[in-house]
Amino acid sequence: MKKSLLLVLVSLLVCSFYRASAQTEAHPLPPVLLIVREEIKPGMMPAHNRHSASFAGIFDKLKTPNHRIAMIPVAGNENEVLYVTPGESFADLEMMTKQTDKKMAGLDGITGAELARLEKEASNLHSGMRDMLAVYRPELSYKPGVDVAQMRYFAITTVRVRPGQEDNYSEYVKTLQNPGRDKVKAEAHFAVYQVIAGMPATTFMVFRPMKSLAEYDLRIALRVREAMTDDQKRKADKIAGESVMASETSIYAFNPNMSYLSKEFTARDSGFWNPAPEAVAKPKPKKRVVKPATAGAAQ
Repeated sequence: MKKSLLLVLVSLLVCSFYRASAQTEAHPLPPVLLIVREEIKPGMMPAHNRHSASFAGIFDKLKTPNHRIAMIPVAGNENEVLYVTPGESFADLEMMTKQTDKKMAGLDGITGAELARLEKEASNLHSGMRDMLAVYRPELSYKPGVDVAQMRYFAITTVRVRPGQEDNYSEYVKTLQNPGRDKVKAEAHFAVYQVIAGMPATTFMVFRPMKSLAEYDLRIALRVREAMTDDQKRKADKIAGESVMASETSIYAFNPNMSYLSKEFTARDSGFWNPAPEAVAKPKPKKRVVKPATAGAAQ
């Protein structure tokens, strides 16, 4: 009897493990990212966004492989736009770039003229641009496997770690920050990527996907801090002070018109990613005014 009960318990545990694994693997994170940060000239953001949406339309028409999520600022630099392109490897990103360039170079006719116009306009819209390559750091992330297609924002924290302090920073995240999130049952997800090109190599970018800005009302960072013992607080402050040079959080809203994504991705929330084009109101026909007959005409 005890043996049978033990087998049942083991079976339940195994099933639970596989269910949890399936949930984690349902939306695996890309191993590498191409992150493009564009600086937009003051006052040119509306024109830039239309310009970017036109580029996305050409990508879609040509079915290029360079899918991207486009984001506009909510909190942070109001003249900044961010694009994130996922890849299975850097070889994969290189292939995407080559195939996209090849398709774009062969354009002619109306689409070719449109592309030439857009490329000419770009210098009037941008004041700067930075391309970054980053690798996923799963051991520093926290419950990252969510469906990004269902989200509306990324809060992105850029952390600059002092050279030689990466292990110290990793210890802080793995032994204090993430266990603290577990302790308070944090209702949040964090995916950590380390920049390996385009910025100092000790730069980490922490992506927090959110459905709503109301998630900031959960006060997760404060709750984690309050849940620490005095010793843990002192240790956290010491490690953070020694290892972190600077940390800044910006919040970006997803922009479906400027994004270019696979049909499989957008189908998971089609109403958001494939918005119906705005109906153009047709002008109402003018009513014909019949002038009354004059007395002289009646005679």
